Amino acid sequence: MTTKEQGFYDQIKPRDLEELKKHRSDEFKEKNDEQQNRKDKASWAMHLAMVKMAIVQPKKTHEVEVSGLTKYKKPYHYTYKYADLADVDRAIMDAVKTTKEDGKPLLTYYFDIDNGAEGVTVETVIVDAATGYSERTNKVWFENLNIGDAQSTASLISYGKRYSLSAAFGIASEDDDDAQMQKMNQSQAVDESAIKIIFEDYVNNHSIKAKNWIKGKHDKATGDYIKQLLGDYELKHHLDKTKQKAIDRRKEKDQQVKEAVKKIKKPKSEDEVIKDIVDKPKKDPFSDKKEDTPMSDGQQSLFDDILGD
Repeated sequence: MTTKEQGFYDQIKPRDLEELKKHRSDEFKEKNDEQQNRKDKASWAMHLAMVKMAIVQPKKTHEVEVSGLTKYKKPYHYTYKYADLADVDRAIMDAVKTTKEDGKPLLTYYFDIDNGAEGVTVETVIVDAATGYSERTNKVWFENLNIGDAQSTASLISYGKRYSLSAAFGIASEDDDDAQMQKMNQSQAVDESAIKIIFEDYVNNHSIKAKNWIKGKHDKATGDYIKQLLGDYELKHHLDKTKQKAIDRRKEKDQQVKEAVKKIKKPKSEDEVIKDIVDKPKKDPFSDKKEDTPMSDGQQSLFDDILGD
């Protein structure tokens, strides 16, 4: 039996047929690749959120003294504390260990460094250990004022790594202004964007990982924010159900009206009345008065005289 698709292919030249099949195959592969890429990106985002939420801010155990002249030639001098690259890396890797599943980490990362003629560019590349999907952070660039000095350049690269890595995972690694850093730490007490990613994965994709995380133990601030999201979701879900019920009731009522209208006998138009009169067989008004009796001899004789022989 020849299918419609086979009949279509039979009308195409062999060379064109191969090109068409290849084109369709490429389209199918591209569509599948796009769907897989979206799934991998969602997995990456959720894993990053879970790791970020598990990070304990590293202690700033190092201190640096800064001095110099402003552009107005006025001297300045101050000190600030910071967590070095090793401290930042340790805090992240501890979080990775905490969130591992079946003994396997959710994420890993590496640096992409460009040591150019004028400065150093650093990017942190975060990789989903389960899928291999990766995303790059924004590039950070620092001018190298000591080109040719290997030690100074190495220090600058180390600073670039720490800066990029801290930004990628939401770590406050420097403390050069106590008031400002206190404000930052308070705002970072609850990483709302990270929690939303996990919550949406739980609600939209029914993710077991997200579900287990949400139902796990949390600090008070995180727990309160999760409850807020759950409350907002339940309210929206309730409103959506109420709205849908109203729509269904209106549709049902409209259907009932339509059925009732169908049952009402419409009056005939003038044309329909005339047509009924014309098409209806005529009835003899004297049919009920006629008697089916034989004629008498006299009647028969008169009938014959009128009609003739």
